Amino acid sequence: MMLKKIFYALLITLSFTMCSKRTEVKIIGEWKVVNVGQESFPADATWTFNDGGKLDIFHDINGLPTGTVSGEWEAFARNAFIPHIEIKGLGPKGMDGKWRVEKLNKDFLVITRIEFGTGETAGAFLRREFQKK
Repeated sequence: MMLKKIFYALLITLSFTMCSKRTEVKIIGEWKVVNVGQESFPADATWTFNDGGKLDIFHDINGLPTGTVSGEWEAFARNAFIPHIEIKGLGPKGMDGKWRVEKLNKDFLVITRIEFGTGETAGAFLRREFQKK
């Protein structure tokens, strides 16, 4: 009975690790932000997820629209099926927080912020859709 519990615990741990690693590998690269109806959204807005955890955001309307903002990102799994990423260090405009990965394939990425970097959830909702460059 004890061996069975250890096996299940190991299986759950591995599924969390594999999910976040898969997300990390797929997300690395340069992504063009798709405007989903925000007024005055810059056409050249991009997010670049670099290997090693560096994130560069260029010309995003909710970032610093005059240039590039750099921070950090890390994939993690809250459960075995829905990957998340944590973004931090992006400065005063508030892109930091925990983001749920809604869709991720070789061409498209959709993420939704569900929590600010401070842990607050009220008003944290922000959605970004991307197309791979």
